[in-house]
Amino acid sequence: AFQVVLSRWSGQDDVVVGSPVAGRMLAETEPMIGFFANTLALRGDLSGNPSFETLLHRTRQTALEAYENQDVPFERIVEALQPVRDLSRQAIFQVMLALHPQFSDLQMPGISLRAEERLPESAKFDLALELTETRDGLSGQLEYALDLWDKESAEQIVQCLSTLLQSLPDTVECPLSQQPLLTAAGQYQLLTEWNNTAEDYPHDQCIASLFEAQAEQTPDALAVYFDGEEIDYRELDRRAEQVASRLVHAGIGPDCVVGLFVERSIEMISGLLGILKSGAAYLPLDTDYPPDRIAYMLEDAQVPVVLTQRRLLARLPETSACCMFIDDETSETALPPRKARNINAHHLAYVIYTSGSTGRPKGVMISHFSILNHLSWMQRTHRLTPDDRVLQNAPVSFDVSVWQLFWPLLNGAGLVVTSPEGHRDLSYLSSLIESSRVTVMHMVPSMLQALVDIVSPHTLRRVRDFIVGGEALPPSLLQDFSQRFDCRLHNQYGPTETSVEVSWHQCSADEDRLVVPIGAPLSNTRLYVLDRYFNLCPVGVPGELYIAGAGLARGYLNRPDITAERFLPDPFSDGQRMYRTGDLARWTARGVLEYLGRIDHQVKIRGFRVETGEIDTCLLAHPGIHQAIVVPWSSEQKPLQLVAYLVLKDPALQTAEVQVHLRRFLPEHMIPAAFVTLGALPLTPNSKVDRKALPPPTFVTRQRQAVPPRTSEEFALCEIWGLLLNCPEVGIEDDFFALGGHSLLAMRMVAMVRARLGVELPLREIFDAPVIVQLASRLAHYQAREEGSSPIGITPRDGNQPLRLSFSQERLWFLDRLVEAGVAYNVPWSLEMRGELQTAALEWAINQVICRHESLRTVFRNSNGTAVQTIVPAENESLVSQSVPEYALDNVLQTVAEYKFELQTGPLYRFRLYRLSAERHVLAFVAHHIICDGWSVDVLARELCELYTARVEER
Repeated sequence: AFQVVLSRWSGQDDVVVGSPVAGRMLAETEPMIGFFANTLALRGDLSGNPSFETLLHRTRQTALEAYENQDVPFERIVEALQPVRDLSRQAIFQVMLALHPQFSDLQMPGISLRAEERLPESAKFDLALELTETRDGLSGQLEYALDLWDKESAEQIVQCLSTLLQSLPDTVECPLSQQPLLTAAGQYQLLTEWNNTAEDYPHDQCIASLFEAQAEQTPDALAVYFDGEEIDYRELDRRAEQVASRLVHAGIGPDCVVGLFVERSIEMISGLLGILKSGAAYLPLDTDYPPDRIAYMLEDAQVPVVLTQRRLLARLPETSACCMFIDDETSETALPPRKARNINAHHLAYVIYTSGSTGRPKGVMISHFSILNHLSWMQRTHRLTPDDRVLQNAPVSFDVSVWQLFWPLLNGAGLVVTSPEGHRDLSYLSSLIESSRVTVMHMVPSMLQALVDIVSPHTLRRVRDFIVGGEALPPSLLQDFSQRFDCRLHNQYGPTETSVEVSWHQCSADEDRLVVPIGAPLSNTRLYVLDRYFNLCPVGVPGELYIAGAGLARGYLNRPDITAERFLPDPFSDGQRMYRTGDLARWTARGVLEYLGRIDHQVKIRGFRVETGEIDTCLLAHPGIHQAIVVPWSSEQKPLQLVAYLVLKDPALQTAEVQVHLRRFLPEHMIPAAFVTLGALPLTPNSKVDRKALPPPTFVTRQRQAVPPRTSEEFALCEIWGLLLNCPEVGIEDDFFALGGHSLLAMRMVAMVRARLGVELPLREIFDAPVIVQLASRLAHYQAREEGSSPIGITPRDGNQPLRLSFSQERLWFLDRLVEAGVAYNVPWSLEMRGELQTAALEWAINQVICRHESLRTVFRNSNGTAVQTIVPAENESLVSQSVPEYALDNVLQTVAEYKFELQTGPLYRFRLYRLSAERHVLAFVAHHIICDGWSVDVLARELCELYTARVEER
């Protein structure tokens, strides 16, 4: 059941969970204190959507096979598999499931006892479910890493597990996809409470009619400012009317698609309004697009008329559409009344083309009522007044331009239009924002980052609302913006297949999250996060985001097949549709959504959605390219970029030639930033391209000669690595782990460095700098600091023969050296005693236990580069006792539990007695896991009680 929950949370069918075993197969080991435990990696196969009953049989077989081989040390498995080393996570598995047997019945004469295990506050795994057998069943707790999980998510996991377990008696034969993780209350919250968005809006109106009403209401108000020119609403309406008259007399009407090939200008605004007044929908054609792409869009949309400017005619590809020049002087012609043209809210308002996975873009059709729902929400939420000025800087082919254009013009505000290339010029934008008194503006986050870096707070002093969208908003950018500027920042989200945006989040400077939320649904919009079987995902569980409501597009123009694939029946609302976004998202406990990336291979580049498959198709059209795949790539230093991986037919083909080829078909934002040539694309066992195996773009895959050492430190490291790794040739750019190194060899390397160079190199440095050229630099630093020091030798005590460590002990020794004696591997326990306690008898019993069990007297040292364990003689200990008040008990017990042990000096256990009253005491015990496991605690407790009883009864 736990693996089912993990599978649903992760979306994976292959789930590996660790589980500890006592490791005491021999009867002689059962009464001993020591570290015998081993860890099993239990791999769950949930593929094929089996029934829970089938999964139970699979799991039983897996567990039986694992227990048959439980003597194989887990460390040997890690060494054999050689997974990629990462200090932030455990190897092989990151989730632990532990089942502890019921504690022994403990008895002391005249005393009632209650034992309690106390977990340290630092987590060893991402998640650890600790279950303990009791007389009433199982009790448990979930331990989680605070760096990865919050309390709400951890509680949600427990809730999912509880819901699943309670339902199993009735659903054991059902497929896993039908196993419920949500309670009725949880389903109500997701479907109703967080999607309660119904609002009135002008659902029976059109954009043009609302603009005409506004022009009548404020005819003399500023409508548009562009390049020093201003026009009022009356004049803008007159010009739009003129364009509409020409279109209507050319036979244009409702649901016709008119191309708009115009540079950003006042003419562009009047042209857009004129197209809408005629009843037609506009198709924005970016003047920077390649001619082939524009030609395809015109043909695909069956455009009868293209509205353009004469100066752009040479850039317009040959087309069967009629060209109408918006900059021609024409006589006024009366426009038929709107009713006579039969325009209604369900007619198309615009068609915007978006990237297509088949290699051709596809047109998204948006109706008037959809965009008016969005504009009405924006006005209710952000509230424009006649004094507001909205910046129009988005390309008209980018759907954000829709609200930038029409929101102010339908509400009496002013529209500030940038010059044709001005949206890319931050210096120009800064000047325009300040001089034209902009109060509302939008940018994609990548552009905003550049703005934040160069613009002074004074420039944005009049900006009231700054809206971002089109890309994920990095938390660091939110913090930078909030510290510099005094205006509201809104993160809005929406795909082209909806009327611009569908969710909204008002950002706060004090947000402390790894992901900036995309917020809650807008008016008359419903958002669902579903798994692959269309089940609602519980809060915190990632799934695909689906959108329903008034904002949905009509579909894809002339593509009923793709429309049927992406616009599906809404299973939660009869007769309605929902759009499948391909975006990964999750609900938070606050009722807002977090965007987590793409499920498929779509990415957002500078706010534009890009299907990498379209770029693949264009690359494969080049005669010199045999295979090609484009993937997104990012790093801390660089934003998200496209990288093309190529297998060439023509080895002489140059990157510049490929770029020229792509620019014939694709806009600039779809041109990869880097090109990597490979001998062959890496494949998965299913013969699909293994994207994870593709090298970073800064590396090439050709075989290179080892780069020889230059300094004494590099010479020494190359020689040591050659011996350790059995490599005849080691270069200074080689990686220790790539050559087969692992944690145990890293420990040996530290010893060899110490022996040969007299330098104590911290083990962590090998993980932080696994390449010789990096490590040599750090080695030189430590060598300079420790010049003249000699290797430290360890002499065994009193003839005691040092003993080798077990594999499990070696791992803990290694981790202790790496993280400098953390407390994650402490084993704490406490025993509450009510009654008349004989302290001297308890002290005697403790000393007897220490004398009986050599593991409690063991220390761990480094001997000639090898960790060994040495047993020290037993000495009588005085039991430290202290009176504490009731309210302080938890704190003092936690202090004991988090005691930091020194493995080399010991002792590696600690006893403390706390007196709460004359007849109430608590004995606290903690030991390092390297000498003690969970079974040992039970042995210790039983022996203490038996020895104490014998002493009191004088046996």
